[in-house]
Amino acid sequence: MKRLYNFLFPKYARFPLLLVLLMNSFVFWVVPTIQDWFGVTRYDLTDWPFVIDSVLPFIPAFMLIYVLSYVQWVGSYIYHSRDSRALCYRMTNSDLIAKVIVLAVFLLLPTGDYSGGLQPEVVGNGPFEWLTRLIFAADKPISLFPSIHCLESWMCFRTATMMTKRNRWYITAQFVFTLLVFASVVLVKQHFFIDILGGIVVAEIGLFVYKTWDKTHLFEKVQLPSAR
Repeated sequence: MKRLYNFLFPKYARFPLLLVLLMNSFVFWVVPTIQDWFGVTRYDLTDWPFVIDSVLPFIPAFMLIYVLSYVQWVGSYIYHSRDSRALCYRMTNSDLIAKVIVLAVFLLLPTGDYSGGLQPEVVGNGPFEWLTRLIFAADKPISLFPSIHCLESWMCFRTATMMTKRNRWYITAQFVFTLLVFASVVLVKQHFFIDILGGIVVAEIGLFVYKTWDKTHLFEKVQLPSAR
């Protein structure tokens, strides 16, 4: 087990990946809870500035893609971190910068679904319908913009193009699956179309800020005990 752990997580990657996990958990779970405590007013961005949400169908089968996106994130972040120290730091720093932006948006522009356009009644008893009901019960339609789902999947694709040895088939697979994730968030009615664009923009800002303000030397000074 220790050998597998050392193989999957190079010493230089352990602290950055842990920070990404903690930051993601804080933004996704803790912030909405704090908003509920203070009874914040959430804004409804339904069809703003688009009308596409009202014409998109509800397809429970896409909930499988929605859930499998977690596999994409975990697998990609581990795999890309093992590519090189430079890519690991570039990916994790960009992610952390993007999450700080998401945190600010969630606090300054909290969003929710008051129009009733999200999480419709699920009809049927098939496996996809069962999975959809399960996700609907666990994931309320709040903190929608920008979409963390789309941010993370886009980051996986973008960093795939930055690997030391670029594999055309791997990059294509990342791109196609990322597009499927984009489709899934609106076809299972967990997000609005504007949330997809927000996720992409925030990810790109994170990558840009990292490129112009590289502070990766901080990771060299602070590491987990197992990495020393």
